[in-house]
Amino acid sequence: MSSACTSAFTALPAGSDITGATVTSQSPDRTGYTSERHARLLLSHMNRLRLRSDFCDVRLLVGGRVFQVHRLVLAASGPYFSALFSGGMSEAREEEVQITGVDAEVFQVLLEFIYTGSIDVTVENVQELMVAADMLQLSEVVAICGDFLRSHMEASNCVGIYQFLEQIGCLDLLEFTENYIHVHFLEVCVSEEFSSLSKDQLVRLLRSEELRIEDEYQVFTVAMNWLLFDISHRKKYVVEILEPVRFPLLSPQRLFKYIEGVSDFSLRVALQTLLREYTEVSKSPKENKTLSLLQPAKTRPRRKARKYLYAIGTVTLQM
Repeated sequence: MSSACTSAFTALPAGSDITGATVTSQSPDRTGYTSERHARLLLSHMNRLRLRSDFCDVRLLVGGRVFQVHRLVLAASGPYFSALFSGGMSEAREEEVQITGVDAEVFQVLLEFIYTGSIDVTVENVQELMVAADMLQLSEVVAICGDFLRSHMEASNCVGIYQFLEQIGCLDLLEFTENYIHVHFLEVCVSEEFSSLSKDQLVRLLRSEELRIEDEYQVFTVAMNWLLFDISHRKKYVVEILEPVRFPLLSPQRLFKYIEGVSDFSLRVALQTLLREYTEVSKSPKENKTLSLLQPAKTRPRRKARKYLYAIGTVTLQM
């Protein structure tokens, strides 16, 4: 009896089935088996060969480091390496191939995943891993990193995640993150990251019907806090930033009181002018067709507001 046969059967408890094998089809004179261990063992053996540089047929130059690998294994990992090592590419015949745009340490982690199916994702490396995996078309790693970001999302870091996902164009996870910001808006808006939002990002968030707020005045103060964080560079955006605010739901007296406390003279004047113009338009919206069309949306509380307090004429309603 061969050593392989001996080791296979001596490793099994009496009466047990072949380890990792399941019956997939059966007839009186035929039984089909599928081994769940086979793929894992094959990968494990291939990785040992890589670590010993046995049968490696190409060297990858990444970030100043050299990685000895097997073309076949990498080509099987996804479309990027499959195309790189195909017959139509010059790299298919080269003994050394340079990979640019990826950090060597990050590539080491991805290479180990290709050969083992295991990966350690941390808060420090998740973004670099996701970018590199997306570039190398390792879709499973991209999905793993996305799952990590979802499970580690908090009010203190969701803005940074939102900006990162917008940058790389990960739309599904971007939508998830945007919804998270809507739900936790009152916590997110006081985080350190919130002031780093771009003007367009902030406007997009402030326009949402899904903001979980207590009243519209909070939206106004959030917009103002963003402006005041870097007043010299941001006050030119005052009209755009305040456009999503539903001013008919706010008390003019409360707004004027807030504006009087703004220390920057030019911004204070601009705010006073805006509020005065808006108050006049609100009194006679038919005089301005454009603003008149916006009135129905502006006078409705946001769908997810916790409490609605607003004035209609001389009557104050709380819903």
